[in-house]
Amino acid sequence: NFGKDIPGVEKVQEMDLQGRRASTLCPLHPDYREFLIGLTSDYCQSYDLDGVMWGSERQGPLLNAIGAKVGGGDPARVTCFCEFHQAAAKARGIDALRAKEGFAKLGKFVNAMQAGQRPNDGYFVEFWRLLLEYPELLAWEKLWTDGKHAIYADVFNAAKKSRADVQVGFHIWHNNSFSPFFRAEQNYAEFAKVADFLKIVVYNNCGGPRYASYIDNMAAGILRDVPKDDVLRLNNAWLDYANEAPLDKLPIAGLSADYVFRETKRALAGVAGTQCKIYPGIDIDVPTEAGQKKTSPDDVFAATAAGLKAGADGVLFSRKYSEMKLANLSAGGKAARA
Repeated sequence: NFGKDIPGVEKVQEMDLQGRRASTLCPLHPDYREFLIGLTSDYCQSYDLDGVMWGSERQGPLLNAIGAKVGGGDPARVTCFCEFHQAAAKARGIDALRAKEGFAKLGKFVNAMQAGQRPNDGYFVEFWRLLLEYPELLAWEKLWTDGKHAIYADVFNAAKKSRADVQVGFHIWHNNSFSPFFRAEQNYAEFAKVADFLKIVVYNNCGGPRYASYIDNMAAGILRDVPKDDVLRLNNAWLDYANEAPLDKLPIAGLSADYVFRETKRALAGVAGTQCKIYPGIDIDVPTEAGQKKTSPDDVFAATAAGLKAGADGVLFSRKYSEMKLANLSAGGKAARA
């Protein structure tokens, strides 16, 4: 998000269904892309950097509409339907008017669903029916996601053109650990074509409350016909999580070191045969709410050891030094040395 006080920012902001400007910037707007290219080039030319890392904690309109993320979403504010997205859609043979009509109907469905108004055939069936009636919903999701992913190549190429020896990597959003829908859009093999390394977010301590929030959203949404505990079991099976706490314990237990191990192994398998390195992001005191999981030295030691045992090329202690308690940070160093 960029502040409204930045001169001219409205020109590159995304546009929602009703033509309102959003606080987020459009990944297809050429001025925004040139800004990121110029910023990357300047960093690499003006400073003696070893590497750069870029990340975007955003997803497309379909996933936002159904609330497939921590914190949910507003189907009326999904983006982007600006002139650049409409032109790109036309080039792909996507009917923009049909897409808008589909998202409007999806919004009404989501609002009714949140009010507990069950369709005759159930929530998931009605959602799937909308996808069949409006394949433009999926097409627009792919269009938006392709635009975002093109920026990864922009950043990589700008950095390498400025300094051939600079290492270029990308931060992979934590939603990758919760949503199978978002995970399907994150192809590690494709990232590896434009990356020297990937920082996969495996924040296991705050991951517990975040994962519980995601499950709550889905159990109140398109999976509303399924009991919450079963939604968690189903999601765990989809994501290959075998040793996590039950839903009522997740916020205080966090996710396990085994989760870190499994996600690191999955990422390594995804980039196998390439030069792309995998650096799991280890949670050291990423903030959580009162009464939720807090980081301990044992947590950091176990998560760091798990990532390295899985074969990671290194670890990134995360998110930022100013949050970290020194005892927890020291435990990470102890695990790395061990």
